[in-house]
This record gives sequence, C-alpha cells and structure tokens, in this order.
Amino acid sequence: MKKMSKMLSLVCVTCMMGAVLAGCGAENETAGSSSTGADNSGKAAGSKSPVTFNIFMNAGIPEYPENGGEAKAKVIAQMEKAGIQGVDYKVSLLAGDEFKTKLNLLASSGELPDYFSVDSTTLAQYVNQGLVKPLDDLLAKAPHLMKVVPKERWEGVKFDGKIYAIPYGVRAESFNSPNVSGLLLRQDWLDNLGLKKPKTLDELHDVLKAFSMNDPDKNGQKDTYGLGGNKMSMFSSIFGAFGISLVSPGTTGPVYWTERDGKIVKSFVLPETKQALALLQSWYKEGLIDPEFLVMEIKQGESRIVNSKIGAYEGDVFHVDPKGHQIPEALVKATPTAKLTMVAPPVGPTGKQGMPEVNPFAGGSLRAVSAKAKDPERLMQMLDWSVSEEPNGGINLVTYGEENVDYTFDAAKNLITQKSTYTELYKKGFSNPIRFVQVTDRRWTNEDVRGALDISSKYLLKNALWKTVPAELDYPDLEKKLWTEYFVKIVTGVWSIDKFDEFVQKYYQQGGQKIEQQANELWKKG
Repeated sequence: MKKMSKMLSLVCVTCMMGAVLAGCGAENETAGSSSTGADNSGKAAGSKSPVTFNIFMNAGIPEYPENGGEAKAKVIAQMEKAGIQGVDYKVSLLAGDEFKTKLNLLASSGELPDYFSVDSTTLAQYVNQGLVKPLDDLLAKAPHLMKVVPKERWEGVKFDGKIYAIPYGVRAESFNSPNVSGLLLRQDWLDNLGLKKPKTLDELHDVLKAFSMNDPDKNGQKDTYGLGGNKMSMFSSIFGAFGISLVSPGTTGPVYWTERDGKIVKSFVLPETKQALALLQSWYKEGLIDPEFLVMEIKQGESRIVNSKIGAYEGDVFHVDPKGHQIPEALVKATPTAKLTMVAPPVGPTGKQGMPEVNPFAGGSLRAVSAKAKDPERLMQMLDWSVSEEPNGGINLVTYGEENVDYTFDAAKNLITQKSTYTELYKKGFSNPIRFVQVTDRRWTNEDVRGALDISSKYLLKNALWKTVPAELDYPDLEKKLWTEYFVKIVTGVWSIDKFDEFVQKYYQQGGQKIEQQANELWKKG
C-alpha cells in the first residue's frame, strides 16, 4: 500500500502540471465525437433495459437547459442509428470550487455520478478509496476513443498499471497540436520599415532595434519597444536559439530537464543559459526590451500590445486572426491597419532553434467512471460514439450541432464554418456541456491560424523528464525564488553575467543536487 501511495502522489503531481499547462484555452477548442457501429454494440445494447447516465461536468454554462434541450432527442436518435439502444443522459454542471465541493460531498455519501469531471489530485484520492472504476477492459471495446487519445496521455492516468480516467483527446490533423505558442511580430511595422521577417538572432536583433528606434508606427514619437512581455515572461524563443528549453511560455511550471553527457540536468544550470542571459542583458541595455515587463501583470502586458507599444512578443497562435482573440480584436479596433504574424523561432549561433514543448501527458479535463456506475459497458459505447467519425457518429453533432443548421462542413478544405454561436448551441443543448470526451478539434480555424499552428508545432525542444520528484517539492524556492531573482537581476543589468555561476553553485548547494540525483534515478528507469 505504501508503494502505491508513493506512486499515486508522483503521478498526481505530474498530471497536475499537465492540466495547468495544457488546460488553458479549452473554451476556444472544439471537441469531437463519433459512432460505435451496430456490429460493436447494437445487439447487446438493444437487449437491455433503458438506462439514464448521470453525468457531472466542471463547467459554468448557465445557458444549458436542465432537461438537455432540443439537442437531446437528436443525440439519442443518432446513437440509436449507430446501434446504441436505450441510452439517455442527464448532465449537471457546476464550476470551480462549487463543483469540487459538490463532487466530494457526493463521494463521501456514496452517490458519485456515473461519469464525471475530475482533477488529477482528486482522481488519485478516489483510486486509493476504490471509488472509480478501472477502464482497461471497457476501453478494449472502444476503438475510436483509444485512437483519439494519444498513447502518452493514457500513461498519465495509470495507477498500478491500470487506466482510471479518460484524458483529453486530439484529432489527427497537424493544426490540433497542443503547442500553440510562438513569436509574434507586427507585420504592419515590418512593412512600414521595409523589413523582412527575421530568421536568425542577429536578424531579430536588427528588427527589434528598428521597432524601438525607427518610429515603426509613423506617429513621430519614440514610444515603442521591440520586445515585450510581463513578469512571467522567460523569452523562450531566445533560450531556444541556444538549444535550451526552460518552461512553457506563459506558465510558472517547473524548469525543463535537458539530457547532457548521459544524465539529465535542469536546463537553467547549463552554460547555454548563461549565453542567452548575456544576450538578453545586452538587448535590455540597448533599449530593445520593454523595461517595465518585469513588473507587469499579464493584463498590463496585453495592454501594451493593444496600444501599439510593443512590436514583438511571445503569445498565442490565435492572435494572428483579428477575429480569433480579444487581443488582436482590440488591437485592430485601436489601429485598423495593425496585423500580427507568427515567425519561426530565431536560429542561434550554432544553428539551434525552438520553443518548449507542451507536456504530452497533459490531460486537460479528465473524466472518470464511478465504481458503481450503471451499465458501464453501454456508457463506454456512448463515449466511444461521441468521438467517432463513422456514419452516424457523434463528433460533429455533439460539438457543432446540426449540419446546415448550426454549421456547414467543406470536406475539401476540412473546414467547419459555424453558423450558430456557442451561446446558441448551449441553449439548444449542444457543444461543451455534452462533450462527453473533450477532444481538440480546430477544423474551424482559417488558413492564417493553421499556418501559425504549423510553426508552433514544428520547432519543439523536448523536456527529458515530465515527472516531479519529491525533492522538487521539498525545495520549491530554488525555482520560484532563487532562479527568478537571478534571471531578473541579470537581464536588467543589476548584476553582471558572472553572477550566473553563483546561481548554479547555490542551486546545487541548497537542494539541487538532491533533486538531480532523484530525477536521474527516475529517468534511468524509463
């Protein structure tokens, strides 16, 4: 039991990381569903009594009707065409702390719903308490579900070798990659100054200098900076030019591990990190980086973009679409000629480039089946149907509503054009409330966004170890405080670049050696 508890705590921490890194922006993603053929389920299901599955989701969508709305009859009818007979569902929704409180009350009273959202911490607890059902045997008869969820994500929800939850799925198209961050530039500023998109660090330097010094917005004032950010910014693309991957952009997650000389080390102790810091320090002194970025909250940094004070920043690929995000929408509203473009991460002095990969184990919203669930075989058939693209499958219906009423589909372009808004879909009972399995589905994106997504997923630097070791929990300040202090003071020139060597020494002396030892023991086990 001690062995299992130790393993649960480790997986729990790992999955928590994945959920944070990857959970952001799910409302803008669309999910899939599909069909389990009659040969797989029809006869067995049809011979059973009707069943209504109670489903409890962590979502704040007040528009969703308690009775399931007009969508329910259409969803059930399509399931019946696919051979799944006698199945009904009742979805209940609560969000945030209210959801967690209610879920734990249901668990303590022995009344967990048949199927429910769960975070990785709670999942680990419920596994220990025997409250959730192992899914391996059920998943063996759910081919569409097994296909749509990447293999590594199943690994993230295993306890003692058994699967206990359904992670976030991903459609096969390249534009569904979980990596959605990159280096964004003002294309209109490049055009105003007659500049090309930079490909190398040197070319990026020249662009940032022009953005800072040459009046790119043509307002006659020196009021712009080349590179912007906020207090969470680590300028991942710059470190990537030296082959170093620190953290996922826009997060405060653990620093990544890099393989070096037959072992793994935290990336921020490597000499390449010192080189990147030296470069950033020189750019900061030259006035190419917004001097206030280190004291800015995220919203303040965004306002600098919207108010055309910043020419380049690391952000979301959806910013290239002026209708795809509130930042480009606000930017274009303030400056109608503004246009953002994403460029490949700059190539460094030794030919390296890249951005940190997003946690491949990230599950987004996990879903679990109660140990007391009614008719779990038919429940799994419904879930499998909801991610299938076979005839009479549910992927488009549950996600987008009725074809030619709520959306149109151009098969040649693989493009979904939504006619109904999300609010309208929710009122009918479609979309997020009945996304029984969440699946990244970006068939609604335009060519600009798809091009940016291709860039963001092409130049990735790997993290050698995603699991968190106990010593990292024992010494959290090494990354949250020690590294942050040295990063800030070195980049801003308060300290010389030679102070980096002092940071490395302190890191190892204050617990880093123990962290590295435990990490390598885990890494060597595979």
